[in-house]
Order: sequence, then structure tokens, then C-alpha cells
Amino acid sequence: MKYNLFIRLIIFFNFSLFGFLKWGSPSVKGKPIEGFSFDCDNTPSNPCRTLEANYQGKKITIEPSSVAWSNRYNKAIVVSDNYNELVTQNAGHYAIVSFSLESDSSTIAVEPLLTPQQVADYPLYDLEGVTLVEDRLYAIGSLALHGKNPERDRWERHQFVEMELTELNGVLKATNLSHVTQRWPDFRNWLISKSGYPWTGEETRGRAEGDGINVEALSANHLGNLVIGFRGPLLTDGSVLALELSPPSASDNEPILVKKHAIPQVEAANIPQGAPKTLRGMVEVPEQPEEYYLLLGPKGYEKELIVLARWNSNTGELTKVTPLPVGIVAEGVVPIAKNKLLIVDDLKEAILIATEN
Repeated sequence: MKYNLFIRLIIFFNFSLFGFLKWGSPSVKGKPIEGFSFDCDNTPSNPCRTLEANYQGKKITIEPSSVAWSNRYNKAIVVSDNYNELVTQNAGHYAIVSFSLESDSSTIAVEPLLTPQQVADYPLYDLEGVTLVEDRLYAIGSLALHGKNPERDRWERHQFVEMELTELNGVLKATNLSHVTQRWPDFRNWLISKSGYPWTGEETRGRAEGDGINVEALSANHLGNLVIGFRGPLLTDGSVLALELSPPSASDNEPILVKKHAIPQVEAANIPQGAPKTLRGMVEVPEQPEEYYLLLGPKGYEKELIVLARWNSNTGELTKVTPLPVGIVAEGVVPIAKNKLLIVDDLKEAILIATEN
């Protein structure tokens, strides 16, 4: 009896120690204490809510790639990276949509922020980042060469635009849509030739999801600067690149590169499957300068878990690394209340609410 008890104690302590090392956090009753918890786990018994877009009586698919939140209007604004598909349905103006979280319904209706005429003037292909400064909304494309098909290498993927938010009969709309700098409607050209960052030839010729330039996130910070986060290329030490820009004071002026940030890779020991390698979403933590919430995941199309974490841009430290539910391909995160974050999924149009523990 004593021998059996001794063996059980050894097994228990080995399991607990393994769990601690694997997840990077202590455990209670065998379950890890995460940095964040979620309101759904993407299973049949606890599904996540989904966004729903309808136009002219037909359901259309959006692919949420980034999200911003307006405290003034109490609504989320999402950009979609599948303009090439939306335009075939005469629904290109759904490239940027808004929605409210007031309903508890399993599906949440979205409304287009743009008009058909606006996207005729500004075809917003492959939007990957969005952020809000008061009522001024910024949205940026991937600035990438297409990952697989050179025939889809069009300059409209390389736009960086701004607009003003207004509300009409309870529906958010965008006015004064324009390029952040009118001298560089193809913002990729500015990034390569004028930003002052030392891109290599391989990076400027490389494709998305490979070694090429590939924007995946955009966040305003407490200084009023705009931080552009990159899915690729990775830096030589394997860390992730983010460039902080001071926006132009007028549309004819150019932004200024203020600072280069390096986001460290997530240690493989911190997650139960695979090792996220690069950026999928970012946003500054309210009232905590230099602190950011990050979504981190694979650079390519590997089926690895996405994780949510906090990052200090001053010290470079990553903390509270927490895997998202299996199957959630999150690409946007934004605070909506104290310790509450909205996360949007690019694959299934799902949304999650995360609570910071």
C-alpha cells in the first residue's frame, strides 16, 4: 500500500511539473491558469458567435483580418482581406464593416462602412490592419506580393488609407476617404524606397507567407504614432518586425519612421502544439503606454495554434501567452472594456470575447 502511494505521488508531481513547464503557468487541479480566458471554445457544445453579412438578399462571406473599436459609437469596425471575392458579388463596399455587441444572438449582423462609389474610387484589396484615433480610421493593405499567384500582384493591395467616422440613422459610415499620403498611393513603394528601413533584395522580391514584405497588423499608440506589424519577413534572430511611424501632418507630406521594434518569438514550451512564429494582430493596451496585446501564429499556412499574449515594447518581454481555442484563426484583437478584448477570426467569421486574468 505504501509502495503504491509512493508511486502515485511521483506520478502526480511529475505531471504537475510537466504541465508547468509546458504551459508556462501554474496549475490548479491539473488545469493551467491562463493569462486570458474566453467566452467560447469553438466546439458544438460551446460555439463562438459569428458575423453575418447580407447584401441584396444574399449572404456574402467576409474574412475579418483586423478590428478596431469605437468607444464613442460603441461599435466594432472590421476590415476584410477578401475584396477580390466581394467585388465579384458587387459587394466590394463590405471590405470594411461595423457591428454592435449589444445582442446575445449567435449571429451578429454587420453593416458596410463604405459606399459602392467609394470602393470604385479606392478598390481596397487585401486589407490587413485597421486602427482608430478618435474618429479617424486608418486601414492598411498587406503591401505584399501575392503568396501564390503573381497574376494577383496589383498595386491596390498596397494602399494605406484614412477616413472619418460618422453615424447616420444609427449606422456608421465613412467620409473623406483618402490615401494617408497622396504622393504615395502605392504605399509599398514608399516603404521600400523612402522609409529608411534597410530592406534586402530578397525581402522586396519575396512573396507573402514566404520571405517577402507582408503587413498583418496596425495599431495607434499613446504618442499618436502608427505601428505597422509584419507577418514577414522575420528578422535575422527570428524575431518579428514592427515599424512605428509618425503620420503625416497633411496629406501631401510623408510619414516618418520613428522606431523599429523587434517582437520575440514565443517559446515552444509555452504552447501545447507547434510554435507560433510571427504576428497576426496587435493593439496597444489602454492607459498602459508601451504595452500591447498581440496575436501570434505561423508565418505560412501551417495548422498551428494562434496565441494571445502581452508584449512590452520597451523591454521586449512577452507575458501571459495563452493559446486560443483550436480552429480559431484570429487576425484581429482590440480592447472593448476593462480587461475585455474582442477577437475576430479570419476563417469562420467567428468572434470571441477574451477576459484578461
